[in-house]
Amino acid sequence: MYSNLRRDGRIDDLHRQLEFLCEELTKQLKPRLHGQMQEIVTSYLPQTWVFETELGECTIFIAADGNARVWRGADQNRDVTLQWRYDALAKVLKSRDRSSVEPGDYPNVFVQTEKGRAGFNYLRREFGL
Repeated sequence: MYSNLRRDGRIDDLHRQLEFLCEELTKQLKPRLHGQMQEIVTSYLPQTWVFETELGECTIFIAADGNARVWRGADQNRDVTLQWRYDALAKVLKSRDRSSVEPGDYPNVFVQTEKGRAGFNYLRREFGL
């Protein structure tokens, strides 16, 4: 839907917002990879999520060791695809609050794998969704 579209400084801003999110995800996941939660958490990793806007795409990869990273572009092998207008996605990522966008304005979320569904349901609040 949004592939191969123009890039500008706003996609760089989206990338930075997703970098901040990756830092938070890593901080949350690392401690859960030890102790009672380890087996459950590791069964859902790794995961690849692609965020698509009219300006371009970014991919978040959450590795089996709990480290999350982001890069520009769309990975073909993905667990979740989230398509949304740039402005709405940027607002939600900055505020981490769904109320920052118009009521009824929701992203299109496509879940490609069951582990992606579980991960999205668990982490969607971190995104403000």
